[in-house]
Amino acid sequence: MHRFEDKVAFITGAASGMGRAFAERFAQEGMKLVLADVEQEPLHEFVQALERVGTDVIAMTVDVSDPDQVQQAANMTLDRFGTVDLVINNAGVEGYLDGYIWEADASDWEWTMGVNFWGVVHGVQSFLPILLDKDEGHLVNTASMTALVRGANMYGISKHAVLAYTETIRNDLDRRGSHVHVSVLCPGIIATNLFLGSRNRPPRLQRPAKVEELEQGRKIRMEMHQRLASGMAPPQVADILVQGIRNNQFYILTDDEWNPQIESRVTEIFAGVPNLNPGS
Repeated sequence: MHRFEDKVAFITGAASGMGRAFAERFAQEGMKLVLADVEQEPLHEFVQALERVGTDVIAMTVDVSDPDQVQQAANMTLDRFGTVDLVINNAGVEGYLDGYIWEADASDWEWTMGVNFWGVVHGVQSFLPILLDKDEGHLVNTASMTALVRGANMYGISKHAVLAYTETIRNDLDRRGSHVHVSVLCPGIIATNLFLGSRNRPPRLQRPAKVEELEQGRKIRMEMHQRLASGMAPPQVADILVQGIRNNQFYILTDDEWNPQIESRVTEIFAGVPNLNPGS
């Protein structure tokens, strides 16, 4: 996809962070937008701001872990615009950080994988058939640089799954001879509120935790939030994404700072032994 003007984009996680930056960037390109997020008020305010500058946009509150809500979003997209050209499955949460991975319970897995992995699956199942019917368009799934390095937490596990799923989609599109293109976006350290994502954890998936577990998770989240604050600005990621789509680039990485860790993982795989030195 080289030209975006008058085409239709669907974006999840669009009320803040990278999703918001993507929406702003594609609005500048003249696209019509369908925006989805679980946070209703910020999404509504953002839509009003876009409408003031003349963007043709609709929005809906969507929990991407719910396939019915994602399908409703697809139906609304077709009702309003009759088609979709660009689909960006971007919504994500930081996931379980409160202890050893084997101490996570079913609610932790359901929350993290429900948004980060199943949210992508639901977006693909609802929107990819629209692209396939007209045999054109572009699909983008947001993974992470953590998908390319050794797994370290539940978030990384979910992003490894997104990467493998998107690679499989590309293989199947190639086998089909489809003209639909797909990319996997792997951002590094980006200045977003990712590690404040627990604010949107559904009440039904809350679980009691020991005081020390809660404190550990809170400390890690605040440390990571502060680290992200000095990261790449989301509009820069949006520029990289636009160029990657125009170049029909499958792996879209935001920087090369993670290259040593990526290379180290490959070396470890061939050696058969991971390097478990802290900070390596």
